[in-house]
Amino acid sequence: MTLFTLEGGAAGQPTVLFLHGAAVSSWMWAPTLAALPGRHTLAPDLPGLARSAHLGPFTLAGAADALAAFIQARATGGQVDVVGHSLGGAVAAELLARHPQRVRRAALLGVTTGPVPMAPGFVAGTWAVWHATRSRRLLAWQARALGVPAAHRAQFVEESLAQTWPALAAVLREALAFRVPAALPPVPLLALVGAREGALNVRSTRALAGATPGGQAFAVPGRGHAWFATRPERLHATLRAWLAGQPLPDDLRPLPPAFRPAG
Repeated sequence: MTLFTLEGGAAGQPTVLFLHGAAVSSWMWAPTLAALPGRHTLAPDLPGLARSAHLGPFTLAGAADALAAFIQARATGGQVDVVGHSLGGAVAAELLARHPQRVRRAALLGVTTGPVPMAPGFVAGTWAVWHATRSRRLLAWQARALGVPAAHRAQFVEESLAQTWPALAAVLREALAFRVPAALPPVPLLALVGAREGALNVRSTRALAGATPGGQAFAVPGRGHAWFATRPERLHATLRAWLAGQPLPDDLRPLPPAFRPAG
């Protein structure tokens, strides 16, 4: 099994693994791969998506298991610091729960955990949007509206056109069923959410941070779900500090972790 992968940095240095969200692919991490000196970086397309579509259908557990083998084969020392956004953050949490020996630490960005209110309506709305945007012109507009960098808009359009409804429906089923894993190992966990993402994602961020000892949760002021698309330097500064064990940027707003009741 071969995952399409972008790779950066120097082989032999500690590896950082980047996992993309549902409507994008590994290209979303391209600016970040070059922004972490002294690190080896890997950004695969998730199984069943984009240029790894032939490895579908997508499931969270299947993606976590595939990535564990990928890490063993490609990462320095068979371990990674993992960074996941949205769907990629859910995959990172599953990876941490199922294969803790492969993860040194985890940063989870904008992850939604269930239950999701009105989930059937969300699926129906997504189908309507998918069905209505089967043209390059509309997808190009959508790319601009979502803040996709100009260098990657054409790729966004082509990958969106190539994605089938069954493939997207599989992603939606898995994403809507995602819950905070019952047992996360005691590794450093950083959970970030845009302050404008909404109450569900703020609660999810607090719950993920509270699922492991030493978990930390922060809100990024004034930003939405894809906050680092327009301000990549803010993400890069945060990751550099986090990876080096240094204080995080002062403008991040701490959120109290939501600890799971004992028993």
